[in-house]
Amino acid sequence: MSAQQLPQHAPVRLLIADTSENLAHELDSMLRDAGIPTRLNVIDDLEQATDVLANAEADLYLLNGGEAELTQVVAQVKNHTPAIPVILLTDPNNPVAIEKGLELGATDVVHNDQPKHLLMVVQRELDHVCQRVDYTQMRKALQAAEQRCQLLLQSSKAAIAYVHEGMHIYANEAYFKLFGFEESDDLLGLPLIDLVTPESTAELKEKMKAFRHDADEQCLDFEGQSTEGDAVSGTITLAAAEYEGETCIQVTIRSQEIPVITDVVDANPMPPTNADSETPTPACNGAALDLPIFLQAVDNEAEDQYLFIAGIDVYEDLRKHHGLQGTFEIAHEIEQSLRSSLDGYAFVKLDTSHFAFVLATESMDTAIDRADGLRQGVEEFLLEIDAKTVRPTISIVGHALGPDNDASCALDSAFRKLTEVQDGDRNKVVIAGDDVVEPESDEATRLVQLINHAIDKNRFQLLFQPIISLRGDSDEHYEVFLRMLDKDEAMRPAQFLQTAIENNVAGKIDRWVILQSIKILSAHRAKGHDTRLTINVTCNSVSDPEFIQWLGVAIKAARLPSDAVIFQITERDASTYIRQTREFVEGLKGMHVRASLSHFGLSEDSFETLRHIPVEFVKLDGSHIEELKDDPELREAITATIRQLQSNGKLTIVPMVESAHVLSALWQAGANYIQGHYLQEPTSEMDYDFSTEDG
Repeated sequence: MSAQQLPQHAPVRLLIADTSENLAHELDSMLRDAGIPTRLNVIDDLEQATDVLANAEADLYLLNGGEAELTQVVAQVKNHTPAIPVILLTDPNNPVAIEKGLELGATDVVHNDQPKHLLMVVQRELDHVCQRVDYTQMRKALQAAEQRCQLLLQSSKAAIAYVHEGMHIYANEAYFKLFGFEESDDLLGLPLIDLVTPESTAELKEKMKAFRHDADEQCLDFEGQSTEGDAVSGTITLAAAEYEGETCIQVTIRSQEIPVITDVVDANPMPPTNADSETPTPACNGAALDLPIFLQAVDNEAEDQYLFIAGIDVYEDLRKHHGLQGTFEIAHEIEQSLRSSLDGYAFVKLDTSHFAFVLATESMDTAIDRADGLRQGVEEFLLEIDAKTVRPTISIVGHALGPDNDASCALDSAFRKLTEVQDGDRNKVVIAGDDVVEPESDEATRLVQLINHAIDKNRFQLLFQPIISLRGDSDEHYEVFLRMLDKDEAMRPAQFLQTAIENNVAGKIDRWVILQSIKILSAHRAKGHDTRLTINVTCNSVSDPEFIQWLGVAIKAARLPSDAVIFQITERDASTYIRQTREFVEGLKGMHVRASLSHFGLSEDSFETLRHIPVEFVKLDGSHIEELKDDPELREAITATIRQLQSNGKLTIVPMVESAHVLSALWQAGANYIQGHYLQEPTSEMDYDFSTEDG
């Protein structure tokens, strides 16, 4: 963070101590002219400087080192406010001033006839102030997260412990009670191996050894014994962890002795199980359920059930205003209210702000009334968080269950509807299904029919746009673009391709494009052109295990050299199907065919995605390229991205070049290739004159 970017410290609280107030204002003006906003405080009564400086709220001190009074109080000021930088201004004719100033404890000493030097020192020290504030905030956030984790560990119903060098260093209540200990301290220093029977010892040692070797999660079934002689059995999971700064192993035990589901309260039981079923329905209430058991319990019931999902409204805003701990308290209060009101009914906490439950009533209207009562109960909350009153609300979406609606699908449908509700008019109860329509369903059907017709009747059109090298490569290179003909209209991929992907027909389009492209390329190269094509493929093809084999046959049949075609995948598809995309690109490498990643830079994890996908080319997203000529910060960001890609061995392509100014900026940024309408729009012929380009 630069000194000019101090959001949490703008304006900079600047304190100048000097007998000359005019000089103080000159220094202030110099900093403002450099883009550093200030809030000035001047001390001209040097005899009282010690008290003022020690109690002043400031980000930076500028002191006149030529004043005898100030040189004597620097050490006292540093003692009171050691984190605030102190810069002394001194006469250049005083050769020992710098040495004396630093001995007194000043952060730096600058000659008063060197304003540029002073400005650089001020900017440097303000950077340090920002770093200190960031560090303090991160420490507070870390402490809050650690406290939250500790609370979760203590309240967790799972048996969890941490083991270092085979010895227990922490165990939560569920863990030490499982083995019959009175408190956690009784387990400290006790070897994990002592808790299992001799029959399980050998396998545990083997798993511990394997874990130390590769740190992969290890699981094993075990037999043990509590301090009271009772048998303990279950599954131990070993995972890497850190506890109080110590690298260790997290031990999680899943045992039948740990209660997962509590009994139903007799006063308000769950609806009876189906008499024809030999498998009893799991008993469940609002106390403790995980999602699979919740869904199983719901699916085992026959009729007259209504599934609801409740979400805390504006949860992210609550987190911003009340912090992690405050938001946790709000969510906890809402959860406890719902649990107590739904005692005897299936209830599950999906995450920190979403809860699901089932109501068994004679009608949907009755279920809605009951859910609305829950909503009103939360609406009446008056919670106090850090002395601030909070009135949270929840939105609830329900879905009828029946033979054609399993619980998992109903839950997904309700969650999608809840997202829509919370984006609009919140704090209400809505039913998913009745008012959920799909206005685009008819259009989607029409598009799929049109796509299949275009494939059968060759109603697609291929266009070619040149990709020009800025670094002296004169090879002919085009990207293939697709249009679908509908009556007199040439539809762009944005109008139909997503529908094709969702209906799993995009793979057919890819195969049509590839066959036609390599056919045209073969004929073009036969005329003496050394041309290569970049062909786009969709996620339907990338995730098709048979596609790479089909592609190899197609390329061989066309008798094209392996470097004549490059296959391009969007970053979005690659990040969604990382494993499949990696296997696809590795399959291309096996055929000596190169790959490209397009629309790069749209997500924060672009480079992380690239780390898993070994492509040779990276094509940046072109949405902001035209703004390069007017936005220096964007130019710097794109330059940095290009250089980072090239340092990783990638050739960069920048699209959407619409002007000479943008071309010049990209040449200075070091881009390898460019394309765009400034060079040539996509055309039906590969007729661009590459010989006119001098790189």
